[in-house]
Amino acid sequence: MRCLISTIIRNRAKHVSTWANQLQSLCDVHQDTVFDLVVLENDSNDGTKQALNAVEPLLKKKLNKVNIAIRNFDWPYFHSIKAEERVKYLALARNKTLSIADEIVGLEAYDKVISIEPDVTYSTVDVGQMIHSDLDIASGYSVLPQGMGVPDWIYDSWATRVNAEDSEYFGPKISELPECLPLAATFNCFCVYKADPIAQGVRFSEINPKTKQWDCDTTTICMEFAKRGHDRIGMYKVPILHKP
Repeated sequence: MRCLISTIIRNRAKHVSTWANQLQSLCDVHQDTVFDLVVLENDSNDGTKQALNAVEPLLKKKLNKVNIAIRNFDWPYFHSIKAEERVKYLALARNKTLSIADEIVGLEAYDKVISIEPDVTYSTVDVGQMIHSDLDIASGYSVLPQGMGVPDWIYDSWATRVNAEDSEYFGPKISELPECLPLAATFNCFCVYKADPIAQGVRFSEINPKTKQWDCDTTTICMEFAKRGHDRIGMYKVPILHKP
């Protein structure tokens, strides 16, 4: 199996080393899988560019192909808020990683596309459930460090929808999650997509294809998958720790 890992990053210098170490461990654990990596960094002013340059040689020793694109677009910076302009730029950035991979290798070469956020930690063993899942889209559940956020509740609640008509997550608490919860949409900072729909043109967008209104960029791609018949989407009981 061949997987494309896509990461977008801005102003996350303090997380780059851990992110890179986890990717190397992912390769060690899943030796039956070929991992390529495309990273888009844009407009950082905190040392992220330098941190990526430092870890690039290490990543190239473990992953099959590595492309780290450093760009200055002069895009505005947003914190984690619900805003139309923010999700527009997030979708553009995620799509640029796909375009780079398509130019270098061709998206049809991949079995899975994996979005991994730069500021998370996870069990490189346990995420194998998502990587090897038969679902069209599979994620873990994201959680904040103890003492932050709402206890027993997932972090990525805006992007996670039990029903397509929902505006956010209205599912069970973390303590009540089944081994895999069927969903209409998910992301949760570590999300695995079957590559075929993406190779055929599905992309991230700020526009929800069902409502025709702006929405979370990682929700809209799930809706696009479902629109094309790829509607087997689920969240596994695998924690993904988001570290602000």
